[in-house]
Amino acid sequence: MPIKVNNANIGYDHQVVVKDLNFSIENGDFIALIGPNGAGKSTLLKSLIGVLPIIDGEINWADFDADNPFRVTGFSPQTQIIDWFTTAFDNILQGPLLAGFSFHESKEFAKQAAKLLDIDNLLDKPVDHLSGGQQQRIQIAREIARQPHIYILDEPTTGLDVESSEKLFQYLKERSDNGNLVIASSHDLTLLDEYVDKVLFIDRNQQIFFGSLKEFTANASLRETYLKERDKHES
Repeated sequence: MPIKVNNANIGYDHQVVVKDLNFSIENGDFIALIGPNGAGKSTLLKSLIGVLPIIDGEINWADFDADNPFRVTGFSPQTQIIDWFTTAFDNILQGPLLAGFSFHESKEFAKQAAKLLDIDNLLDKPVDHLSGGQQQRIQIAREIARQPHIYILDEPTTGLDVESSEKLFQYLKERSDNGNLVIASSHDLTLLDEYVDKVLFIDRNQQIFFGSLKEFTANASLRETYLKERDKHES
């Protein structure tokens, strides 16, 4: 299995944000990471990819390519990581180039990703002239253009309209059906219900649930708890 988490406590400067995490993720999983604002979703995603060291426990990557980690994982955080001094196309192009693809391959992957995110008409624009939503699309396109095995996306539908969100999730579903691993945090349960197959629910500094979407949906009290906590934190 690509990722196994054992008794992990995560957080910042020895201050635990989420405790007692235990779950295993398989190839082909499409996982929704859910929880109210402040629950620790972004902290968990950063910990999974190693940007944030864990406090205790273990996070093991069985298939991690130590020689070229950029080839394995496409990670799009909520905060924008963009080269502000180049065009939209150059930003997207950096993804596959860093993943080790040739310049010709990288150009093709960048164009395909831009078309998927409906930004192929913006490729010659300086990124600092674009809206926040357009910049978000550029960042996601860059990670998709890497052709990674693992997709880790933090609130990827922020700034996307309904049609673009569905188009992105359809693509990610196709990738997971082909054996890729997808982890996406989102507050859009309607969208998640249509595409994901597993749910990881964190709240109140702990893991509340990890299992199939079918199990989560069938548990009315669990789903109600999530909705109440989400609305309380967002009101």
